[in-house]
Amino acid sequence: MNFKMTMVAATILSLNSMTASAGSEIETLINMLHENGMVSDEQYGRLVAELKQNQTVANEEKAEVTKQLAEATKPSDVEVKFNKGALAVNSRDGKFNLNLGGRVQADAAVYSGDPDMGNGTEIRRGRIYISGTMYHDWGYKLEYEFANTGANGKGITDAYLTYNGFDDVQVKVGNFKDPFSLEYQASSKYTLFTERSLAGAFIPGRHMGAMASTKQKHWSLAAAVFGDSVSTKGGAEDEGWGLGTRATFAPINEKGKVVHLGLGLNYRDTDDAETAQFKSQPETHIAGENIVDTSTIANVDDYLKLGVEAAASFGPLHAQAEYTTTSVSRSSGSDLDFDGWYVQTGYFITGESRKYKKGAFSGVTPKSIVGEGGIGAWELGLRYSSLDLSDSDIDGGEVDSVTLGLNWYATPSLRFSANYVDVLDVDGGANDNDEPSLYQVRSQWAF
Repeated sequence: MNFKMTMVAATILSLNSMTASAGSEIETLINMLHENGMVSDEQYGRLVAELKQNQTVANEEKAEVTKQLAEATKPSDVEVKFNKGALAVNSRDGKFNLNLGGRVQADAAVYSGDPDMGNGTEIRRGRIYISGTMYHDWGYKLEYEFANTGANGKGITDAYLTYNGFDDVQVKVGNFKDPFSLEYQASSKYTLFTERSLAGAFIPGRHMGAMASTKQKHWSLAAAVFGDSVSTKGGAEDEGWGLGTRATFAPINEKGKVVHLGLGLNYRDTDDAETAQFKSQPETHIAGENIVDTSTIANVDDYLKLGVEAAASFGPLHAQAEYTTTSVSRSSGSDLDFDGWYVQTGYFITGESRKYKKGAFSGVTPKSIVGEGGIGAWELGLRYSSLDLSDSDIDGGEVDSVTLGLNWYATPSLRFSANYVDVLDVDGGANDNDEPSLYQVRSQWAF
């Protein structure tokens, strides 16, 4: 009997060392043996104590494994992804968002005719930016230009904060584009041609200021007050200041079908500077030669720009036109009036459509991608533009030009462009009767 009881106890001890998942069955067995007199009270007490100890250890081990597994599979506080090459970082609580992007545009041009312009190459733009949101209602953007181009050369382009907490109204403060011109509101990476039209001579550029705007599906409205550009150092003189407003109306705004109308006003007081200048290159940038130029106009009190816009897009076919006039008031000498305009059209051979959102056209997504068995998107473009910078005693010259373009969007972030620009005639100014022409190509990586 003692031998049998010993064997039973050994068996129970062996079972007791097994996983806690069998603990309830072992406890039932011990109770049955104790009730039948097969184990003594002492043995029963020791077996129950060991069983409880083993169950406690097993439960602790299970809890630790569960904790480690939870830590290993816990999602990160942020989500990182790529959107057409741009890096996007989002917090999972939705409070923060950061986007990292940029563009590199490499150009080459060959010139012929007069004036003499040297063939060459350049990095037209090399920009990096970060943008995003904070605590749902706050937005920001900081963009830096590394290429030595533009009126300000290297340096900050966009640097602003936005507040989006009001219903349908955004407030923006910092350095950003004046609200003026359909052509200018479109990013340079989305323009139909490598350079904007001759009428771009009246583009106001970027200034430090504050703006309130609302952008709806069928209309938009923006109004702003500005100081000078971010790089201006006025010294003892007061900087100029300005006002700008732009309104758009899109009676038709559907996918692949858009009709757009717009009106812009831009006023600038020169303050202590009392000067102004308007000029334009022949829709190229590499040579750095202006085809028409008012030179510095003295005794300028202020000037007012009025711009009228019209555009339409129906499937692969799109067109747009703008007319801009600038009235210059002078404290000495007669007032001046200059104007410029362009008409352009484009067609996607491969059937894509230009995107339109909130009063401006943006990029193109190819239906097929080179590298994934596709041929990308192919687009043809044609533009006629005119600019008159002569009035009264100012002989800046008048010029007309025709531009032909071919764009190949190999992927959503890679674009290759070829332009031919024929300056039809220059009337007046330093380049009177000149008729240059040029071929220009660009490779662009925008992410």
